[in-house]
Amino acid sequence: MPQLWWTLGGIAAVAILGTAARGWRAPLRTRSAVLEEVRRTLRDGTLEREVGQGEVVRGRLGPLTVTVDIQNDPRRPRQSPMWRVIAEGPVALSRPVEARVAGWEGWIDPWLQLGDTLSVPGGPGPDLTLHAERAPVSDHPVVTALRRQGERLGPGALHARSGLVHVETRCGGRLEENRPLFAFLHAVAEIAELPRTQTTGAVSKGVPRYGLLEGR
Repeated sequence: MPQLWWTLGGIAAVAILGTAARGWRAPLRTRSAVLEEVRRTLRDGTLEREVGQGEVVRGRLGPLTVTVDIQNDPRRPRQSPMWRVIAEGPVALSRPVEARVAGWEGWIDPWLQLGDTLSVPGGPGPDLTLHAERAPVSDHPVVTALRRQGERLGPGALHARSGLVHVETRCGGRLEENRPLFAFLHAVAEIAELPRTQTTGAVSKGVPRYGLLEGR
């Protein structure tokens, strides 16, 4: 009889470990699928693995060089893990601004806490606030770019200044939970085309549309 209990206990332990392993693998598969979709939609996109950092996608978005990876911040467990987008290149903004969407916690540039805040109520998408050194206006191009995303936009932050756009948004365990990443990438694409957008009132036709996730 003791041998039977040991056997049953071993079977139960294996079953529990198998269930746990499947639970761990599911988010990893989702992240890999999202990173692959980002790689395919960026120009010259590549997927690299860096020691201590995991998988990183690099590519180009219009004139900007883009890096997308996953970050963890122990100070913000509710936001972690999070997608991080760094886009570097010619960004036509003279002053830094930071938009925080749907109550996102934490700051990309903490100094902007000391500036002025514009609250933008939600329409088809979530509420957001825009923070700047001087009083921002409701038709600021960053607000316009984010508002165009409508309901696809989700919790996150976008910091933009001359030469840089930096995005944070939550990394979800299911594919549909990662739609905000692609919405923020749409916004970065529009910000990358600011001179043309301001002249024509529309984003350049060369800006790619992002992701199979968009229609899910």
